[in-house]
Amino acid sequence: GDAYKNSNPNPTHQREFAGQIYRLSKAQIPVVMINGNHDNPVSFGKATSLDIFDTLNVSGIRVVTEPDLLDIETKGGPVQVFGLPWPTRNLFLSKEEYKDFTDEEITKEIQKRASEKIREFARMMKPGIPAIFAAHLAVAEATYSGSERSAIIGRDPVFSTQVLAQKEFDYVALGHIHKFQDLNPNHHPPVVYPGSIERINFGEEKDNKGVCLVNIEKGQTSYEFIPVPARKFVTIDITISEGQDPTNTLIKEIEKYDLAEAVARIFYTLPGEKKNLLDFNRINTALEEAFLITTIAEKTKPFERVQRVEISENLGMLEAMDKYIQNNPDLVPLSGELKTYAQKLERELEDTEGG
Repeated sequence: GDAYKNSNPNPTHQREFAGQIYRLSKAQIPVVMINGNHDNPVSFGKATSLDIFDTLNVSGIRVVTEPDLLDIETKGGPVQVFGLPWPTRNLFLSKEEYKDFTDEEITKEIQKRASEKIREFARMMKPGIPAIFAAHLAVAEATYSGSERSAIIGRDPVFSTQVLAQKEFDYVALGHIHKFQDLNPNHHPPVVYPGSIERINFGEEKDNKGVCLVNIEKGQTSYEFIPVPARKFVTIDITISEGQDPTNTLIKEIEKYDLAEAVARIFYTLPGEKKNLLDFNRINTALEEAFLITTIAEKTKPFERVQRVEISENLGMLEAMDKYIQNNPDLVPLSGELKTYAQKLERELEDTEGG
């Protein structure tokens, strides 16, 4: 899941990703795509970013947009894959059921019904055939990367490792959290987030990125985490003292880092009277090897910096509204009323789209 950063990828990203999927198809390597939260459009009734692969009926490519049990033939024999996409209310609740629910009640009901679905599909596994549970979910025991910390505070359904680790499954492959981790170490089955293969932002600067090579046998599954050469994210943070030349000192610090093809940001602290002595032409020349420089900025004291919460199209409507209200203190007293009307409008739009 989450093949792209959002549900409306640009044509270049689509072309590059589709080209790699075609290579796998041509090599007769089966692929299962699980619909993730970033693959789902914000607007009702729109296609997900993965639907096109199902529509084109690409050989060997399976797209899971609702709970489904797939029988897949591989060169090593048959495999059962239970696919569970990101659990939305439309997957597990009818409009009549949730129209009078609060957000919290909707989330709890989705968690309950999705958990029941996991147990139901676990009982459907055929003995003797390797069984994989592949899902795009948030798990309570998981450790989040910096880029995903908002998921902890949000209204997303969250599941326990115990619910996922049904004995009928030989391996539980998870998407959603970008950090590699095994949530059921030294027990059966492994419950593994392989993590993302690239860093998304500086919150993931220190994370190792890679893929999992899994050897699946009935009751005896093993896996190996294989690092990939993900693009580096580099933070340079330097304090320039009174007696130092600002430009030369900053350039010497930059030269300590391998910035080839990296995404980098530079923070500096220096005496006020030295601010105008920085030669940014020379500094930019020293940074030419980098793929992208996101920031060259003076560090300010915490009380001087106004933190504005970022709002992006990847957020759900209510989460985006929460962040907008945080950025506009005058609206805080009206927060509850605004969100009530927003929920009402959202449901009216959904009813209209659904005909």
